[in-house]
Amino acid sequence: MENSPVSRHHSVALTIKERYLLTKEGSSKQTFHVILDLTQNPLTFQPGDSIAIYPQNDPLLIDHLINAMRGRGNEMITDPRSGKNLSLREFLTHKANLARLTSSFLKLFYAYEPSHDKKNRLGHLLEPSNRPLLIQYLSSHDPLDLFREYQETTVPLQELCSQFGPILPRFYSVASSPSVYKEEAHLTVALFSFTHQGEQRYGVGSHFLCSLAIPRETSFLSYVQPATHFHLPADDATPIILVGPGTGIAPYRAFLQERIARRAPGKNWLFFGERNRAFDYLYEEEIEGWKKKGQLKLDLAFSRDQQEKIYVQHKMLEHAKELFHWLESGAIFYVCGDAHHMAKDVDHALHTLVKQEAGLNELGAKAYVKALRASKRYLADVY
Repeated sequence: MENSPVSRHHSVALTIKERYLLTKEGSSKQTFHVILDLTQNPLTFQPGDSIAIYPQNDPLLIDHLINAMRGRGNEMITDPRSGKNLSLREFLTHKANLARLTSSFLKLFYAYEPSHDKKNRLGHLLEPSNRPLLIQYLSSHDPLDLFREYQETTVPLQELCSQFGPILPRFYSVASSPSVYKEEAHLTVALFSFTHQGEQRYGVGSHFLCSLAIPRETSFLSYVQPATHFHLPADDATPIILVGPGTGIAPYRAFLQERIARRAPGKNWLFFGERNRAFDYLYEEEIEGWKKKGQLKLDLAFSRDQQEKIYVQHKMLEHAKELFHWLESGAIFYVCGDAHHMAKDVDHALHTLVKQEAGLNELGAKAYVKALRASKRYLADVY
């Protein structure tokens, strides 16, 4: 019988082969290059695809939770989704979403709360007329906050565990070409940290990949999430324009490795940006090498290297005439990275330069960009 294909319904176990910092000392960020070992469990992917990683939760946070739940960690509970029995610590490590607080937690504590005042407080939040108050409470608190606030409430562990949502996979663009690295998949991961209720917390996926997982030892489940549209053009002669600051560089590293390995005749133009060139120029040696060999046209925007902040969209406008010429020559325009600000700013810059260079009014520029999207020549991978 053939093996099931690796997918969301059939994950495989991987380990990290190697991990190192891409940012240098002095940087305000920590961005890591993470190499996954595919020798035992090969994954089939192409540049543009993402790797799904099922992370494990922070042991320190789990210790705090077990303490707040008045448990020991070795109690056996049943996973509400799989029906399998496992220890409380295993469940919290591998199965539970520890960040998301839901109203079902509050209803459970309301049912078991002996204190009249605390019961009233929960009841007030759960009143249908107080929905905005409930939403605000749920968005600013997590399960640990609730357990600590109502630590005297005796709720059976099994019932508590049944309220946790499932831990969800985190998706990372593949930052390497399988033509170049045959038994590896590379990821570009920025460690995300924040302060919550006066305590240092981390993004679950980035903390696991950058800090918790021990290279060549810690095993985790993974699968390939194919991109529906964010791929290289079928015709190797097609020019490509790549706009991606920060970790948005990840799929472009894979794109460029692949194009160069295939000796694709199409021209490549990269707009990359970060905070400081001295500390944050991700994959500098490789990118500068491509530029030196004439394999890449490169524009860089390091926002904090001068008094006035310069971003990738400013570099696009600086080269508006040539960029528009590339578009008129059939280039595909890609944007990858932050959806909230960067992608909107890049889109605005694209409309501005089209309006300027094509001599169009607002409506005409919108129609031009809309046509680029419709013909799959304006592709976005934003998050």
